[in-house]
Amino acid sequence: MLPVWYGARKQEMAEEKTYNREYFRVDTFLPLKVNVVPPEARDGLQARTGEFHHLKPCIVNISGGGMSFKGVRGYAVGDLLEIILTLPLAIPVTLCIYGEVLRTQRTANGHYQMFIKFTIIHHRLREMIVNFVFQWEREIMRNTQQSSYTRHYPTPIGKLVEGTFVPFEIYCKDKEGIKFLFSEGLPYDTIAREFFQERGVTKIFVKEEDMSAFDEYIEKTKVKASSFDRNNIVSFKEYSFTKKQHHCIDREILLPRTEISFSLYRLHQFNFTPLIEVTPKLPVMLDETILAPPGDLLIKRSDFPLYLDYVRSLADSAPDDTVLRARIVKEEAKILMNQLLMAPRNKEMMHKVFTMANRLTDTVVENSEARYALLSLKSGDYYPYIHSVNVASMCISMGVAGGMKRDAIEKLAIGALLHDIGHSVINDDIINKQGKLSDTEFGVLKTHVIEGESLLRGHEILPDESLKVVLHHHEKLTGQGYPFGLSGNAISLFGRIAAVADAYDLLVTHRPFREASSSFQAFSTLAREAKNYDPEILKVFIKLFGKVK
Repeated sequence: MLPVWYGARKQEMAEEKTYNREYFRVDTFLPLKVNVVPPEARDGLQARTGEFHHLKPCIVNISGGGMSFKGVRGYAVGDLLEIILTLPLAIPVTLCIYGEVLRTQRTANGHYQMFIKFTIIHHRLREMIVNFVFQWEREIMRNTQQSSYTRHYPTPIGKLVEGTFVPFEIYCKDKEGIKFLFSEGLPYDTIAREFFQERGVTKIFVKEEDMSAFDEYIEKTKVKASSFDRNNIVSFKEYSFTKKQHHCIDREILLPRTEISFSLYRLHQFNFTPLIEVTPKLPVMLDETILAPPGDLLIKRSDFPLYLDYVRSLADSAPDDTVLRARIVKEEAKILMNQLLMAPRNKEMMHKVFTMANRLTDTVVENSEARYALLSLKSGDYYPYIHSVNVASMCISMGVAGGMKRDAIEKLAIGALLHDIGHSVINDDIINKQGKLSDTEFGVLKTHVIEGESLLRGHEILPDESLKVVLHHHEKLTGQGYPFGLSGNAISLFGRIAAVADAYDLLVTHRPFREASSSFQAFSTLAREAKNYDPEILKVFIKLFGKVK
């Protein structure tokens, strides 16, 4: 059922030609790196050994004449590939050889299977590969023979967790008995999962002597969910603390068939669970299964650089996709605001806010439909940095629709991004409190406006118009707002615009003390409280965002 070594002949040639392989072939995993050699750089290439970096473990099927492997991207027939791989001989050696793509095909799970014939490889390096193949074949036979005297324990293949290295030997079973398959250290990713699926393997077998390593692996990778109890103050403090260590990302930015090198977590109904553990050395290719569970998707704050690398790489794959470009800008803006809210006096971050306001404005001006891509209205929880970007995006759209000059729109955007910066000095227990705030707690919360102004006064570069957004976004035309109780035209235009966007976004966001409103319900609430808002601005807002779901 599951041959892991086989004889000399193998058919794998484009245009239905047959190639006879000279050597045994084995399935194993090796550190690997592959580069396409441009036609103009093909002269003078030489196979060699040496020190090379950034190799990643990959399941390969290799012989002295060629190899096949799977990847996220495909290559064209006739491409010349520079193949760098490490052979785990008595003294490990890393080879750089070259091969021509004979055939490439798409697998059922969306990977690309490449079939390569070695074309630039001298005799000594070929001999190294042959020796490794024979050595590995003997290892397979030896371990398989020994297995007949060893007790093995079956376990469902689903127990293996993507994004991990498997620290025990893996055996399979066919009608002839237990067969050795992989040594310890297998990188279990989507490609490894497909390897087992293609061979119909639903159970693997673990040697009795490896059971302690197996148990430790299961315990380490077991999903540990924290259970949120809204009536328990300790539970709520743990929720607030954990939430601050993570960052919510847009589910739409994670594209199937792309690789990530950062771990994903899920926040669902106020409970945090690991979704998939990933390291830069062992990236994982996304698929619909990984992205299916409901809830907010999170990354660790420490993974900001890895996430930004991923997000920015998407722009190269779809340079003309304006919606994707808008989502990329939004994700960069969210990270910037997250960092600024953690360090509100950081002058370098403040300068970046100006640049980001410019980019957000460009995004809406260039494509009015991008305003919807800039919004994160489907998150299940409240995140101050997302709220800041949402409010800024809606304010920019209203400024454009109202015919504001470009300079004014950017000042409005700066103020909107910073409108809640005063939250950075308010206790998290109040920001995230479950249940209704007491009068005292609400009084503390309202100080975020004055605290925000105080923080921003230390940044001399901030325009006065932008500061008005911070000061006036909670004022109401009826005079019943705060902190100054202003009414009518005493409230700045920028403040009146931000007040509508701020109120709407808070209504459609889930909070521990109340469920999120639907967009329709939020518009209905704004309509009932229309006396608090500028009627012309409210009319423009409903026209712009009335079709948001």
